[in-house]
Amino acid sequence: MTGGANEASFRWTELRRSDGAELPPSVRERMAWYEWHQRRQRLGHYLSEAALLLISASIPACAAAGASVTVTGVLGALVVVSAGLRQLFRWGENWVRASSMLMALQGELVNWSCGSAPYDGADSSAVLASRTEELVRSETGEWAETRRSAPQPPIAGPPASGG
Repeated sequence: MTGGANEASFRWTELRRSDGAELPPSVRERMAWYEWHQRRQRLGHYLSEAALLLISASIPACAAAGASVTVTGVLGALVVVSAGLRQLFRWGENWVRASSMLMALQGELVNWSCGSAPYDGADSSAVLASRTEELVRSETGEWAETRRSAPQPPIAGPPASGG
């Protein structure tokens, strides 16, 4: 391979069957979205982890160098904010989910392009579109369930009145 991610992306979205049939547009759109989402989540994961490490490591270094309490306090607050954003956006988890979904879709595309069952009939493109939507629906449901079951921070009530 010489072209990297763009070449790989092009190859999957432009795949054809041996009889010349093209990917259904909905399948092409789903593949493109998961490829984009997977790359975006991977980038978010690596950037957030690197930022968290750099900011965390800078706190003792700044303290040792004689930085003010304000500087070390701000750096500590940035660590807390970075950790909160990592938990909120879940880039690593979403990267794994998007990668897994992309692999599942690619497997379906290989079977479709080769004419393997269940893609060996005249309606193979319709079967592929239907199967793709089933996979997307299932993955989206699993994603929503993990969001619903994630622990939520407690909501602060009104301040207690002294009296």
